[in-house]
Amino acid sequence: MEAFAGMEARRSSVSATFDIVGDHWMLLLLDQLFRGRTNWSILLQKLEVSPSTLSKRLGQLIDAECLEKIHSGGRAIDYRLTERGEDLFYTLLAGEEWQRRWGGADTPPLWRHSCGAPLSVRSACRACDRDVQIVEVAFRPGPGTSDAIAAQPGRRFRNNKAGVSDWADSDHPLGLLLQVLGDRRAMPLLAALYLGLHRFDEIERWTGIHPAIISDRLRKLQLLGLIKMRLYQERPDRYLYSLAASGRAMFSVTLQMMKWGDKWCYGEGNEPLILTHKPCGERLHSDLQCRNCGKPVAYRDCQPMAED
Repeated sequence: MEAFAGMEARRSSVSATFDIVGDHWMLLLLDQLFRGRTNWSILLQKLEVSPSTLSKRLGQLIDAECLEKIHSGGRAIDYRLTERGEDLFYTLLAGEEWQRRWGGADTPPLWRHSCGAPLSVRSACRACDRDVQIVEVAFRPGPGTSDAIAAQPGRRFRNNKAGVSDWADSDHPLGLLLQVLGDRRAMPLLAALYLGLHRFDEIERWTGIHPAIISDRLRKLQLLGLIKMRLYQERPDRYLYSLAASGRAMFSVTLQMMKWGDKWCYGEGNEPLILTHKPCGERLHSDLQCRNCGKPVAYRDCQPMAED
């Protein structure tokens, strides 16, 4: 991964997507919208959130052209997901699959596929249909690398208290996912490890995050079981950081974030990063497939499972 070791942090398709979804309230809101709950009052009730927090997140989705406000007359306020917004479903779906495997709780599938089965998905290479694993993926800068800066000026959302709630200890079915994907300082560190950056100084240089914050989030990711650390120097102590099994599995979520950002922020032929699937040697295009019927999953083919 020498191509990335000395590279300063750049905007990318993943970071463009993360600017929208990298906040636990936003993830919870998207989950409700995907379930068809698009009325202001219902969202406020289901999320148990303050009106100002809900208004801010809805406004962010509207600014990002992922949501439209519907003027239906009277005092009722409704919203509608755009195609751009519906495509964020696959990031959350991949995250839900990861949560069920690594969340430490017996979380049932949250969706039913059109084939009739409770939905469980796999991340598959479109060329060879093999499961995508981070150890079998090669990275190289793409045609959009030189201008991989904020693809949507003015739309880099920042939610100041992201990641402070201990969702991992809650009873929410997405608890661990909210703790990781909902923390906008934790996910960039995983991205650096995906690119093969294992030393603290490399991670600091690539992410541009303050060293104290990096130390805090690395400890958090270690406690959550996503990364491992190994002492390679004493006085002063220095560590090498690597991905644990659950951290490697989180790559499937990152792939869907990249797919969204490539499509909606940079466009075909201008992707900042190109991935190659080593087993087949083809450029990697990853689809989420239903484990039961083997077909690629489409948002409109999924129905939420009944809640207790």
